[in-house]
Amino acid sequence: EDLRVDGRGCEDYRCAEVETDVVSNTSGSARVKLGETDILVGIKAEMGTPKLEKPDEGYLEFFVDWLV
Repeated sequence: EDLRVDGRGCEDYRCAEVETDVVSNTSGSARVKLGETDILVGIKAEMGTPKLEKPDEGYLEFFVDWLV
């Protein structure tokens, strides 16, 4: 029927808005609004020292918070 659940046609696009640097205590952040969907992403990055047992290797830690 060429219709999506929200009433748009299969070829119709939603309006998109992108903002950057929206969270002050992060290394970088962005907010993306796509129709009724609103996404906020913040990244914090810092240099650290390698673990004692692997002095020649770095490592990456990350955490994800998901709010619905």
